[in-house]
Amino acid sequence: MHLRRPYLNIRVLTVFLIAAVPLLALGLMLVLSNAQAQLRESFGRQLEQAAERTAAAVDAYVYRRIIDVSLLARLPELREAAVASTRAPYDARKVAELDRAWSASHAVPPALATMLQGSASRLLRDIVGQDPVYREILLTDRVGRLAAVSGVSTDYDQSDEDWWRAAFDESALGRVTVTDVRWDESARVYALEIAAPVPEAAGTGTAGILKVVADVRELLAAVAGGSGDAMLIRKDGSIVFSRRAPAPGGRFFANDGLQAHLARASDGEPRLHFVAPHPDGRQLVGVAPSQLGLSYPNLTWFVAVWQAEEELLAPLRTQLWQWLFLLALTGAIVLALALWFSMRLVAPPTDTEMQLVEHAKIPRLEEREAEEPVATTGDVHRAG
Repeated sequence: MHLRRPYLNIRVLTVFLIAAVPLLALGLMLVLSNAQAQLRESFGRQLEQAAERTAAAVDAYVYRRIIDVSLLARLPELREAAVASTRAPYDARKVAELDRAWSASHAVPPALATMLQGSASRLLRDIVGQDPVYREILLTDRVGRLAAVSGVSTDYDQSDEDWWRAAFDESALGRVTVTDVRWDESARVYALEIAAPVPEAAGTGTAGILKVVADVRELLAAVAGGSGDAMLIRKDGSIVFSRRAPAPGGRFFANDGLQAHLARASDGEPRLHFVAPHPDGRQLVGVAPSQLGLSYPNLTWFVAVWQAEEELLAPLRTQLWQWLFLLALTGAIVLALALWFSMRLVAPPTDTEMQLVEHAKIPRLEEREAEEPVATTGDVHRAG
């Protein structure tokens, strides 16, 4: 059986190549789109881990300060000053007069000069001088009167302050309290206010309350130490502290996404990273909760870390454009070569009417019979 040699039609090949290039481009787009989604998920987990590390640093800072204040509250000098002040007779009218005089003049009234010069106040001034994070320390007795102070505070009677009532707690032992970050008028800084009860010597009651105003600039250093932009926010989206805008009071730009993902997390979805719109472009955001809220419900903080999606996906998108350019260039070269070979190898036109071979003319039967002589009977006999 005779086998025919395969013949590759250049035109057919060109047609199929032209049809295959868009399909190949579509497949490439789908593959790279899937790669972008996987890369976005990977970067989201990394930002979430960065937020977790930052949240851990924030927790460590605040807990360390809480422990320091609790230890300060147990110093014998401070206990003795609180007990001595509590023993003094309480006169509500006199306390109110001293408080008004103190607040009006922003200076210690002469009647309280001995308190400012006492050993407990000198100790507090030394502590503030040694650790600049402590901007102000004050000690009260059991009824809220100042027993010692590191400097001139805003008022004398502290019993009407929220932090004092929360720390005293109408209980025998009191409790440690921490306020949210806020502006402290006395220290003139954004600070945390940490209050701890001063226990009596026998440990059966509270001799007074010690309050420390701690500057939060060190807290900002913990927030700003990670990769990408970072922000310490509350659960409602208000800003506690930010790298770019240190003053609290603003709103988190991705609060809508935060609330949606917090709702999903409460339903059992552990992922806390998402993409959010931003004036500078889409941002990939990672969020992690602080553990302070477990001990202090008023500190429901979250750390948010974000980075521009364009920066994260730029290498992959560069590869996409390079692949598309290479694909277009390859298609153009193949098409050009197909056209060139088609023009060079095309067969010359053939005239089907052209006589390539001249054949001898074959006479018809009538003509041959007319030309040949007819044989007679005599001729036959002679021939025999």
